[in-house]
Amino acid sequence: MAETTRRMYLGFALLVVITLSTVSFSVLNWHCLSRRFAYTTKVSNSSFPLRRSSCFTVSFAPRSRRSRLGNHLFQYAAVWYVAWLTGRKPNFQMLLKRSKLEAVFDLVTEPSVNSKRCPVIRFIHRPLYGYDDRVKHLKNVNENISIHLDGTFCSWRYTQPVEDQLRKRLQFHRNLTTFAEQFLYDNLPRKWNAYTFIRVGVHVRRGDFLDKPQRRNGFIVASKEYLERAMTYYIERYSPVQFIVASDDIDWCRKNIELSSLNQENINITFSIAHSAEQDLALLASCNCSIMTTGTFSWWASWLTHGSTVYYENFSRPRSSLWKRSKAADFFPPSWIAKY
Repeated sequence: MAETTRRMYLGFALLVVITLSTVSFSVLNWHCLSRRFAYTTKVSNSSFPLRRSSCFTVSFAPRSRRSRLGNHLFQYAAVWYVAWLTGRKPNFQMLLKRSKLEAVFDLVTEPSVNSKRCPVIRFIHRPLYGYDDRVKHLKNVNENISIHLDGTFCSWRYTQPVEDQLRKRLQFHRNLTTFAEQFLYDNLPRKWNAYTFIRVGVHVRRGDFLDKPQRRNGFIVASKEYLERAMTYYIERYSPVQFIVASDDIDWCRKNIELSSLNQENINITFSIAHSAEQDLALLASCNCSIMTTGTFSWWASWLTHGSTVYYENFSRPRSSLWKRSKAADFFPPSWIAKY
């Protein structure tokens, strides 16, 4: 009897040692993971068991409501990318609540995911315009931990692997496609309906990029000369060409975008005046090709067009904070054409 009792005590002691060792090893691994991702965690004290269906998720909540449509689209793409990378479920609840995406696109409703009881790891994206190689380590996150994304994720390398998913879901609301169709019909150049021509969407970002804080950070606006070179690129390859110009400074565009020295019979420039950003995006996406200047709205207008794109290569001031946190090869798809 004494021998049996002694063995029971020894077995219990061994079990305690194994349990403590396992916990210590898990804590050590968690600490190493935190140093790799530079993240913050939030763990609930729920007594309910955690299920894979509720924690095996990827989410994104914009920090500020001041961020615009182009940034929201990159965030939407980032959730799909990390979900694809890690085999997780995309969770768009917070992103759609704080963004304008649902007001623009007829998004396929994803099943709601309740992940409030889940431990969360936050992945903070480092580059402003570029790809963060550390994102690949998210494949090693335990399935009982949700992933929360934070940052810009402005890179074609996040959109390419999930392009089919994005193009399937990013369908404009019918009222926006109707607007674009009617605008193009009403602005069809005279006598051009008898033969084929191409439309090139031109988005010119100026606005807040002219403010001192933005200029100090390295943001710049495209020059008149760049726009002339980009438009000439298409004129030399196609005839006739209609340019559809949209901008947050349309008055500047009307004064500075002109090609008077060229054959006007084969060129038409039409300006989108007094329309919302959502309407302009739908209009630009209805064109055959694109000319972008700076900013994420220009980028997505070109991506949604899904034709050839000319971009402003000199998109940041050299050696500025923006220049240091950006990589053009990661931001612009390799098939797009660079012009100064």
